[in-house]
Amino acid sequence: MGVVEVVILVIVVAGIVIALFGWDRYRGGRGSSSTGSGAQPTDEVFLDPDTGQRMRVWFDAQTGQREYRPE
Repeated sequence: MGVVEVVILVIVVAGIVIALFGWDRYRGGRGSSSTGSGAQPTDEVFLDPDTGQRMRVWFDAQTGQREYRPE
């Protein structure tokens, strides 16, 4: 098996895996959109060191992800 065949095989296998399990799993989920998420605000508030803006931590119990939103 030559190099070209191996490269083609890897591309085909990667395409099958992405088709079966979905691309979102490999790019980190569906993002941290504030609309439609199940995230709830927590008591955690901090200052963003870059902007100096107050940020509140939101936690989504279904996905286990934390989001940071300006107050």
